[in-house]
Amino acid sequence: MTPLLTAIVLWLSLNYELPALYEHPIIEQVPAAEITYMRYRAFTPERRREVAAALAQTDDKSRKAVALYDAEKRTIYLADTWTGKTPADLSVLVHEMVHHLQYSGRLRFECPAQREVMAYKAQEQWLGQFGRSLATEFDIDPFTLKISTSCAY
Repeated sequence: MTPLLTAIVLWLSLNYELPALYEHPIIEQVPAAEITYMRYRAFTPERRREVAAALAQTDDKSRKAVALYDAEKRTIYLADTWTGKTPADLSVLVHEMVHHLQYSGRLRFECPAQREVMAYKAQEQWLGQFGRSLATEFDIDPFTLKISTSCAY
């Protein structure tokens, strides 16, 4: 995994204003449900039930959690179905590596959602190299992307 992470760091630093830092994050694969619970900070059984119930009421595939970066633990969590064998899989790692470099480089943002702008741009560019896009691979349309990356006041 180290050579792959090094190549992604190099690619990101050449294409975006991200520092070329080679202290790689820990990579862990966990069930997708665990990523969802981490994303919504559902650490108690009661909170997990609430999150599961709320998600059961929506059919929004684009909001399905497939990965997460934990800055405190310097860990990227990937779904246990992740293989790294497709452009889409690798784009997920690219996205999370953007967050790792943002945090490691101590980059500042107006709000947490703004961190997603560069991560999604990098992911889209990565997919574009293979004739794919966020829309084709993850059902993320431009409107959803705009909402997901905007600071709400």
